[in-house]
Amino acid sequence: MIDIQYIVPDNNIQGARWQAAEILIPTPTAEYPTPYIYVSNRNTGTVDPAHKGDTIAVYEHINKGKAGEKLQLINQIYTGLEQVRGVVIGEACKGGEKYLIASGVVGSGGVVMFERTEQGKNLKELARNTEVKTRQSFLFMC
Repeated sequence: MIDIQYIVPDNNIQGARWQAAEILIPTPTAEYPTPYIYVSNRNTGTVDPAHKGDTIAVYEHINKGKAGEKLQLINQIYTGLEQVRGVVIGEACKGGEKYLIASGVVGSGGVVMFERTEQGKNLKELARNTEVKTRQSFLFMC
């Protein structure tokens, strides 16, 4: 049995209603050897502007198939998006696996592109476009 941790950020505010949105497990590569699990969290309740929108939680599957097997929270990254949707990691060709892109559907909406850093443990914002007002789907082409 796997011990599953709660996906909601620690600094949750009263009235927030968090829900897991998407779960991504990219194929390991030389640059990203650990198959971290990326879970987008969307808050459909009270939004706390001080915490910069919804999050993407990064987990590692520890002790797979052994005693003490669990999903360990590695990081919780605020996206600056409200009701984050359409989260995608690029294909493992031409360096596409380096990027994660997400869109939001309410508030200022928009799209944000991140670079996976620290072998996938963290995300660094590269670009943001708030002119896109609703959710999007993304396709990385090789």
